[in-house]
Amino acid sequence: MKPYESLQDEIQHTLETIGRINVALVRHEAQETPDALAIEQYQALKTDLTKQLLVLLAEMDVNVALAA
Repeated sequence: MKPYESLQDEIQHTLETIGRINVALVRHEAQETPDALAIEQYQALKTDLTKQLLVLLAEMDVNVALAA
């Protein structure tokens, strides 16, 4: 198990990255001609980071269930 402070740092970094991806998604979706490939890639990255976040939270004994 990783040290508590290390887990906190990784969780914070992951949340910040997800936040930046959300901003990028809004920007791409708002374009006059949305870039479908970029949107798809950002959504896949966000999904991967969300899974990573759940693993990190579980390591801190915080269990979260996501709805579809």
